[in-house]
Amino acid sequence: MSAPHCSPPPADLPPDDVFREIFLRLPPDPSFLFSASLVCRRWRRLIRSPAFLHRFRAFHRTPPVLGFFQNLWTLPTGRRIRFVPTTGPATRISLPPGFPDWVLDCCHGRVLLYSYSDRELLVWDPMTGDKHYVGAPPDLVGEDVAAALVCAADHVDHTDCHSSPFQIIFLDCREDDQYWVCACVYSSETEVWGSCAAITIPSLVSSDSSALVGNSVYWKIIFAEEDSNHILEFELRSQRLGLIELPEGIRENYMSDIHIMPAEDGSIGFAGVSYSSIHFWSRRIDSEGVAGWALLRIIDMDKLTLSSMPAGDMFLWSSVVAFARDSDDLFLQAEGGIFMIKIRSMQLRKVREASGSAIYPYASFYTRGCDIVGIDDIDD
Repeated sequence: MSAPHCSPPPADLPPDDVFREIFLRLPPDPSFLFSASLVCRRWRRLIRSPAFLHRFRAFHRTPPVLGFFQNLWTLPTGRRIRFVPTTGPATRISLPPGFPDWVLDCCHGRVLLYSYSDRELLVWDPMTGDKHYVGAPPDLVGEDVAAALVCAADHVDHTDCHSSPFQIIFLDCREDDQYWVCACVYSSETEVWGSCAAITIPSLVSSDSSALVGNSVYWKIIFAEEDSNHILEFELRSQRLGLIELPEGIRENYMSDIHIMPAEDGSIGFAGVSYSSIHFWSRRIDSEGVAGWALLRIIDMDKLTLSSMPAGDMFLWSSVVAFARDSDDLFLQAEGGIFMIKIRSMQLRKVREASGSAIYPYASFYTRGCDIVGIDDIDD
């Protein structure tokens, strides 16, 4: 009579440190940590650990673009905001209740919101839930506004700025016999607004985007007047406003508009679509101190592929609508929808059907504690 069959004892599982090293090397897209956290309670505990999440941010350094915010105007509700995820269903961001009006900027994992009715600003961190309410500057007109949110911490690595001090550069645009813009800076360290600087401008300032390069913040002037071929500069140290003229022929060459963004060489620049190409410009200063514009790079959109298929004519009448300052993702809006292009790898993907609203990319490591898995009590 044969001996009864006995199952071999279960093999010892690797220690926690081995799993941590494996999880550390997963791509920063939240869907990967989300999937791993659903395997068992042990993995979920390791992934939720604040120490591991801190290491994860330090290891990857460049946060992924989780999605973008859009300002919408609909009847009968009026102004409202929506968040469009670009990394799958694992990313869940809900707007703070009671503050529904308008997005003005996103910076290093925080979002700047503005309430037209209350004349109040909110710096909101979707990952930590932290909210910092700021009353708008005194003597505010507030009908045409723009703003930039800037991290004021003295460090180079901005992957973990959730509790760092910040500044708000707030622009109040006014129109009487001519256009005016007033700029005022709020510091979270002093909790007060500074004095205002003012300058006449050829047209209103576009609130769709701002770009921080060095110690200056830049906005585009709307192409509404004949002499509106400029961008606006605010120098943070001197707190002075100035105008920078764009190259000749910009309005004619880029009829679908341009987008202000940091250039690849570290200067201020812009991108625009001309027929089937994306042009990237930079403002350079030569050896004699003379500033001028230079065309740095051209991307031929006819060579881009979507799901291994040529992009073809899908980018007819397209325009650059956003650039994620914390990554290299460029957003294009075309008749067929909104597309993301990774500038370095030239990867292209569609993220939404056509939409006419401005977008504000939101980049951060998705580290919302237990919400990183989306489900708190899952049976193993």
